[in-house]
Amino acid sequence: MRQVKRRSYESKKKWLGFTFIIPWLVGCTTFFVRPFLMTLYYSLCDVKVLDEGVSMKFVGLKNYIHAFTGDNEFLPKFTESMNNTLFQVPLILMFSLFIAVILNQKFRGRVFFRTVYFLPVIIASGVVISLIRGDAFSQQLLSGERSSMMFQAVSMEQLLLKSGIINEKVVNYMFYVINNIFDLLWKSGVQILIFIAGLKTIPPALYEVAKIEGANAWETFWMVTFKMLSPIIVVNVVYTIIDSFNDYLNPIIMYISQTSRSLNIQFASAMAWMYFLVVLIITGTVLAVISKRAFSYTD
Repeated sequence: MRQVKRRSYESKKKWLGFTFIIPWLVGCTTFFVRPFLMTLYYSLCDVKVLDEGVSMKFVGLKNYIHAFTGDNEFLPKFTESMNNTLFQVPLILMFSLFIAVILNQKFRGRVFFRTVYFLPVIIASGVVISLIRGDAFSQQLLSGERSSMMFQAVSMEQLLLKSGIINEKVVNYMFYVINNIFDLLWKSGVQILIFIAGLKTIPPALYEVAKIEGANAWETFWMVTFKMLSPIIVVNVVYTIIDSFNDYLNPIIMYISQTSRSLNIQFASAMAWMYFLVVLIITGTVLAVISKRAFSYTD
């Protein structure tokens, strides 16, 4: 009897969750699916915008081949986009986890600081971000560009590179972090919030057991906090990868947008689909690899 009641409760929860996503399903089906499939058709055609309408002639994979053989900007911008994501994702995740652990502690003003770190998420949507991006000075700040030496460490970077004390790749990575710290902070709001939510689900009894067993703070973090957060880390990794690939300052996104505005719709659609497939493959591979290492209560 208890089993039947339990199943009934679980089925109700599933239907309740489905009810909440119905508005999204309706909106996605109505406003997204058709344009999404139309871009695939555009990428396989030669599209011309004429006075009397749009003319489309099927050309197969011509636009896709042109991206690799006839266009000089697609591959460099695509490679730059991949490199930016490779650099940014680990930094954003480490910083987000660090800040989340601090903000999860009990201290005066923690609600205020949580709000401050989440503000970029609110500002980066809608009209506000458009106004900020329209201002030249703010645009430089958001893109991580610094015109003043106060925000750069160029001299120190050159000194370390010429001294040969540290490996060149380590130096470049270190100063990439320094020169793009504002941009990295700007992209960490959602991840911090998700990590804080995950930290709230960790039973306090686990920390008490670790303390009784004589574990120090460092050991407690790795054996309790990090392990229990591993499913949340999987969510944040996937979110950060997709967010980085879709960033409005992403070189390939900007190039696709620029190409579409010049009414080269077929080529923009072909680049967008290739980019989409690569992002899908990378995200799926990363998810499959890290999901196996994530802790679950059934382990």
